[in-house]
Amino acid sequence: MPATIEITAADLAELVSGELTGPGEVLIRGLEAVDRAGEGDLTFIADDVWASNWPQCGASAALVSRHVELPQASPNGHPRAVIRVEDADSAMITVLERFAPTVETLAEGVHPTAVVDPDSSIDPSAVVGPQCCVAAGCRIGPGAILVAGVRLYRDVVVGDGSVLHASVTVRERCVIGRRTTLHCGVAVGTDGFGYRPSPTGLIKVPHLGNVVIGDDVEIGANTCIDRGKFGSTTIGDGTKIDNLCQIAHNCRIGRSCALSGLVGLAGSVTIGDGTRIGGGVGVADHIAIGRGVTIAAKSGVMNDIPDGETWAGVPAQERRIAMREAVAVRNLPDFLRRFRQRFGAE
Repeated sequence: MPATIEITAADLAELVSGELTGPGEVLIRGLEAVDRAGEGDLTFIADDVWASNWPQCGASAALVSRHVELPQASPNGHPRAVIRVEDADSAMITVLERFAPTVETLAEGVHPTAVVDPDSSIDPSAVVGPQCCVAAGCRIGPGAILVAGVRLYRDVVVGDGSVLHASVTVRERCVIGRRTTLHCGVAVGTDGFGYRPSPTGLIKVPHLGNVVIGDDVEIGANTCIDRGKFGSTTIGDGTKIDNLCQIAHNCRIGRSCALSGLVGLAGSVTIGDGTRIGGGVGVADHIAIGRGVTIAAKSGVMNDIPDGETWAGVPAQERRIAMREAVAVRNLPDFLRRFRQRFGAE
């Protein structure tokens, strides 16, 4: 990681309210994973797996969860600083914020290359960057930022303090909440994938609804969220969606959910508050997923899931059942071999 600051291990320990052992005067200039860190780096160790790499690690200091047993050996015998905290992953956030480079401040107002319809409302403290296009009826709130090349169709609302990064597109009548971030290439309000067969071919079904995204939401790069057929596709407050996800028409995602990359939701899926969905999960249309659910990566969800359960597999089912079936399938070749040996089957 390119160096952005220089700070002592003692100052870092104070920053994260940690307990320092070893040389507090050692200088930290960068952050790196334990298997790639070198001199001047701080690394992070949250579990025993990563701790096993510590004797060979070249880092000058480590931020370590208090419960982790840390081998004491050091390369070349040089002492290294160790900062103990309750949770290294949580403390890492504080350190990353300290090392983060200063973000370029964009000038308030409308860039000369932007195209803004006079029948739109833009707060004076908002930023409309280069090559943006704002159609009639749009409303952009205080402190909102359209970085560059953003396209807002008619009657779009962008809430206070939201950030739309380069090449974001928001279609007609969609609503973006406050303090929400849309990363590069996000498409909000595209038509749903709706067609009906006819003697002359597939007939497109109109989608007349919109998308409503809540406050404090973050949407990853190149994710697509389709508009509703009748009403709204909705994303609840505080939900985080990774890159390259597909949210189909009329889906309703609750508050504080997390969807990892390549998740695909078919039409009219409902997801309760606080649900976590692993990467590459596919969910069939009209499925209802409860509150506080966890779905393992690469699962294929074809049935409703009750509140609080953990599911896995294809087709997905309750985790314990899925694991038992996986073990049975893995043991099947050995079982068949022993069956043939005993009964002489062909």
